[in-house]
Amino acid sequence: MKNIIRAAIAVVATTGLMLTAAPAAFAATPASASSASAVSSSSSSSSSSSARDFDDSFEQESRNGLATLEAEYSVRGDEEDDNTFRLRGELYDGDRRTFRQGGRCAYVEVQVVSSGDEDWDVAKRDRLCSYDDTKRFRVTAHDVSDVRVKTCQVKYRSWSTHRCSRWEELDLGF
Repeated sequence: MKNIIRAAIAVVATTGLMLTAAPAAFAATPASASSASAVSSSSSSSSSSSARDFDDSFEQESRNGLATLEAEYSVRGDEEDDNTFRLRGELYDGDRRTFRQGGRCAYVEVQVVSSGDEDWDVAKRDRLCSYDDTKRFRVTAHDVSDVRVKTCQVKYRSWSTHRCSRWEELDLGF
């Protein structure tokens, strides 16, 4: 019984201490709050510009919404015949059906046109057959003039696509 009373007194004392300290924490002056946010934004922008080299991002879903792609990409070099394209993404499988129930895998395809060429070449095909899971992937291509991406579903033992999104051509900046 003494232990219960001691615990109750400790809870009341702690709550009282928090109630007296909380108003002081929220009473910071606007100048100090803005200077703190300016410091954090300047430090994050300087670190993000040196560590992050991806310029744009996008999301894409299959037509039925069961396969999702989140990706970001960059192009280094400002000419079609002297550049490096990088894409990194995560493919998400949202089809909860099993293989026996007709469930399908999430699928992504990335195609590029090399400089001086007119044909689309497959740079990456990847799939994920695991409900409520994500798979990371990367693509690097050199000397590209166009890039396009689509997200679909595929059968478990096949590469035939189903319910694909439209091809999305990425803006490479030239």
